[in-house]
Amino acid sequence: MLIRLTPAEAVALAAMGGAALPPVITSVTADDDTIRVTADLRRLDDLPGALKLAARLAPVVRADVRVLRFAAPTATLGVDVNASGLPARRLLGLLSAPIAAALRRKGLPPDAVTIESDGVVVADVAALLVPVLPGLDVTRLAVEKGELVVEASA
Repeated sequence: MLIRLTPAEAVALAAMGGAALPPVITSVTADDDTIRVTADLRRLDDLPGALKLAARLAPVVRADVRVLRFAAPTATLGVDVNASGLPARRLLGLLSAPIAAALRRKGLPPDAVTIESDGVVVADVAALLVPVLPGLDVTRLAVEKGELVVEASA
């Protein structure tokens, strides 16, 4: 099957499946091959010390996410992060522990998302989809013309 979704449709579908975005995410849009995410760090309660300081200095963070490659079930994403227009890749690394904790709270393996150096994020798509779409086998994942494109079988 071929699924083409705008970011708004993907967010709505995830919410219907019980996987709503965390309140820290204020917008998700896309253009061409890039998903653009905006987050307000002031909406997070449990911030590590360095992120607390960053949230005071530049509370709104923007990230551009591109699918670098997909080899089922793993998606490798390139993430460029900026806070108040300044490059903020270090912020991405500080999110490892909060992301792992959030995954654990949802009953997912904490290592389903790994943040590597230089703004690379590796996600186990199969593990992340099990609670919302069990049995879906994703064979292709891309962002094209502002849409999330998923090829899969059930």
